[in-house]
Amino acid sequence: MTNERIVELQNFKTQDFSDCPVQTPEQLKEFNPKYPDERLYRPIKKTVQIRIDADVLEWLKQTGPGYQTRANAILRKAMLQTN
Repeated sequence: MTNERIVELQNFKTQDFSDCPVQTPEQLKEFNPKYPDERLYRPIKKTVQIRIDADVLEWLKQTGPGYQTRANAILRKAMLQTN
C-alpha cells in the first residue's frame, strides 16, 4: 500500500459522519450486492443433463444465444428468494 493511500485512509477515519442517517438492517439488506464484487465471482460450473419442457426451452432460446446462462440466472433468483 502506498503512503498516499495510508494517509487517505487515516484521514477517512477522522471524518465526521454524524450527519449521515442511520440505516436499519432491512434498509442495509436492500443495498447489499449479491456478491461483493461480481467481476470476481466465478462459481464452479457443473455439466448436468436435465429434462425441460419443450416450450420452456424454446422460450429460453427465443432471445438468442445464452439460453443456458439465462436459465441459470432464473434458477439462481429463485434459489435466493427461498432463503
